[in-house]
Parts: sequence; structure tokens; C-alpha cells
Amino acid sequence: MIRASRAGLLLWAFALAASNAGAGPRVAEQASVAIPFQLERGHLVIVEGTLGPFAGRRLIVDTGSSPTILDARIARELSLEGSNSRLELFNGSSLVRASILPSLTLGPVTAKSLPVLVSDLSFVQRDVGVRIDAVIGLDVLRTSFVIDYESRLIRFGAVPAFPGSVPFDSAPPLVTVTMEVEGQPARVLVDTGASGLLLFRKAHRFDLLSVLRTQTANNLSGAFQREQVEVSDVRLGSLHLGRRIAYLANARESVSRDYDGLMGIPALGIKQIAFDFERGVISWK
Repeated sequence: MIRASRAGLLLWAFALAASNAGAGPRVAEQASVAIPFQLERGHLVIVEGTLGPFAGRRLIVDTGSSPTILDARIARELSLEGSNSRLELFNGSSLVRASILPSLTLGPVTAKSLPVLVSDLSFVQRDVGVRIDAVIGLDVLRTSFVIDYESRLIRFGAVPAFPGSVPFDSAPPLVTVTMEVEGQPARVLVDTGASGLLLFRKAHRFDLLSVLRTQTANNLSGAFQREQVEVSDVRLGSLHLGRRIAYLANARESVSRDYDGLMGIPALGIKQIAFDFERGVISWK
């Protein structure tokens, strides 16, 4: 995950880590369930859930993360044991702990014996201003759902027929889709934790974009540079987004060969986004 500089927006990226084992999440048999969320920084979705015996925990819903990341403080309170592991980010890696969370409940979704990574998330609290107990990824959220940024609700269950949609290029634990940036196809991670469109700098791609300013950003792997640019034409399926602010950053080859960047949601003018795992599409309104 990425934390931008204090003057900038909060950006989140995915964590490439050891694949999850154990029992998968289960969803209660209900037609539709809606839970409220708190919206921070205009894009961060924060819900309340249960971690082990602890109810009322604050969880960031981050579709760009897998596996779920548990705050070290919660791990200590649960007396969780673990082994050393590495959190692989687009700009580097960080030493973390791998452990098993006894249970997690988020609305109708329940996971038992969930493999998680344990790390200090206090820097998120300092940036956002509220305590964050875990970052929940698509290793948990594998049932169809809609994030409604206007009503600030997440709805689990069958998704409505929204006017715009594109198919998944890859399925969970990470979902990517193809969009067009400056007339070029760009495969991007659909990342509800990202504040906007972050593109990985690659040879001969986006070289003509004018840099508006350069920012220093930090994540668990340390500091990195990102460049703010203006993109004249962005398209997602039938949605013509026109001129947009985006960011360029260098990425490790192991990441950039799989896709070209991260796609935040509200910054694109999308008010509702649906993850339809039955049909393998994202759709929006």
C-alpha cells in the first residue's frame, strides 16, 4: 500500500504476498445486505467489523490489497503467533509477519482461520485521523458487492444493471481491467484505496506527458517519487472521462510486467461501482 506525502492525497497500492490458504470467506444467505461506511479523503472506505472477539473495529476496504493486513496492535491483543514474511509493494518490499486471524466478520461476510499479514498501520491513523485496525482485501471480499459513494453504503448480493461495464482481465485476489490512456491500452488494478489514477512509468510510454510537479511519497517500503501529470484523454469502456490529473511512478519489473498502474474510483467521477464476481465484470454509475 502507498501513503502519499502529507501535502498530497492518500494513495493505496496492492500487496503481492504469499497466496492465501485455509477456508475461504462465507457469505450469509440473504438476498441483499447493506452496511454503512465512513468516507475519508474523498475515497477511503472505512467500515466497522469484528476481528476475533473484538467488535467495532475500523477496517479499510481496499480492493487493491491481498491478503488482508492486520495492525500489529490487534495482533498483540489477540496474542497471535506468526513467522517472518515480506510485503511486496510496487516500489520495494518490507519485512512483516504472517499469521492466522481466528475470525473476521464484515456485514454478511465471515472468514475463519484467515491468513493475514501483520504490520504497523499507525502511519495510516496519523494521515487519516482515525484508528485503523485492518486493511481488508479481495481475499475476504469475494462475493459481489456495490460501493455507493453517494449514500455511503456497501451493498452485498446481486448487483444492479449499471450502464457502464468492462470485463475483468484478471480475477481475485486482484482484479484488473483495461482502460485507454492517451489512446493507449493500459491494464490497471481496480483499487478502491487509490485516490486517483497512478500509472507506472515504462519505456516509451507516456513520455510526452508534461509534469506539473514532483512529490515525495512514502509507504512501508520507504520513500519514492511520483510525478503529477495531466492526461488529455482517458476512457473506460464506453465512459469517456476526458482530461484528468494522473500520477507517474517507477515500479518494480515484477509488478509492471503484469499491469500498468492503479485506478482509483471517485476521482474518475464514478458514484457507484459494482464488483460482479458471477459475471466477471465491474460496472458503474
